[in-house]
Amino acid sequence: TFKEEFGHCNVPQAYAANKSLGHWCHSIRVAYKHVQQGMSTSYNLSKDRMERLEEIGFQWQITDFNTRCIELMAFKEEFGHCNVTTRFPANPSLGRWCSTLRGAYRKIQKGMETKTNLSQDRIARLEAIGFQWQITGYDKRIAKPRNYSQLFDKRCFELETFKEEFGHCNVPQAYAANKSLGHWCHSIRVAYKHVQQGMSTSYNLSKDRMERLEEIGFQWQITDFNTRCIELMAFKEEFGHCNVTTRFPANPSLGRWCSTLRGAYRKIQKGMETKTNLSQDR
Repeated sequence: TFKEEFGHCNVPQAYAANKSLGHWCHSIRVAYKHVQQGMSTSYNLSKDRMERLEEIGFQWQITDFNTRCIELMAFKEEFGHCNVTTRFPANPSLGRWCSTLRGAYRKIQKGMETKTNLSQDRIARLEAIGFQWQITGYDKRIAKPRNYSQLFDKRCFELETFKEEFGHCNVPQAYAANKSLGHWCHSIRVAYKHVQQGMSTSYNLSKDRMERLEEIGFQWQITDFNTRCIELMAFKEEFGHCNVTTRFPANPSLGRWCSTLRGAYRKIQKGMETKTNLSQDR
C-alpha cells in the first residue's frame, strides 16, 4: 500500500501515518545486517521472507541519495523549485548536498574525476525532479514562498487537522503523509529560536502568528520526554507492551531511556534524590 502511494518502500522510521510500519522496517534492516554478519536476531528473517521483501521492492539499505531526493521533492513542493542554498534554515545539509552535486557535475562535464557518485541514472533522476545544475545569482536567494500569508493559513489548517487525528502538534520532520508540513514546522521552530536570540529570519513570524500557533497547541520546543513517549506508544502498538530493553535493535536508546526511568522511579520510592526529571505528571 505504501509503495502504491509513494512509488518506493523507503518508509521513514518516524512515519506518522503508520508508526509501527516505520519501526518494523527499521528493525528488519537491523536484523538483516545481523544475519549478514552471522549474528543472532530476534526476528525470523528466513531466506523466503527476504526474497518476498525484495520482490516487493524493499531495500536493505536506504542510500543517502534516496533520502536526499525525498527531501528535495519536499522542498520543491514547498517553494516551487529545487534551488536549495546552504543558508536554508530548515535543512542546511540539503543545501550543502546540492552544492556538492553541482560541483561534481561541473567536473564530469570537464572530463575530470570526482569522488561523488553521480551516475547517469542519478543525473536523470535529479533532472526529473527539476534539479538545475547551474543557478543564477537571482536564484541563490534564501528560499521564500511566493505568498507566505496564504501558506501560513494553509499550514495552520493542516496543523489543526494533524492535531485532530493525533492529539498533538508534534509533526515529524519526515512526516510522509505531508512532508511539507513536517519541514515547515521544523523551519518555524528554527525561526522562533532566531527571533528569541535577536537574529534575523526569512520567516515572517510576528507576535500574532506566534499566538495563533500557540492557540492551536504548537510547541516551540519538543522535549525529549515527549519524543520518547511517542516512540514508546509506537513500540506498544507494535508489540502490545512497553517492556523495551536496551537490546531492542530498532531503537536501543529508547530501551536505555526506559531503564533510566525505572531506576529514577525506584530512587523516588525510597525517598532518594534523582537527577532524572520524573515528576508526578510524567
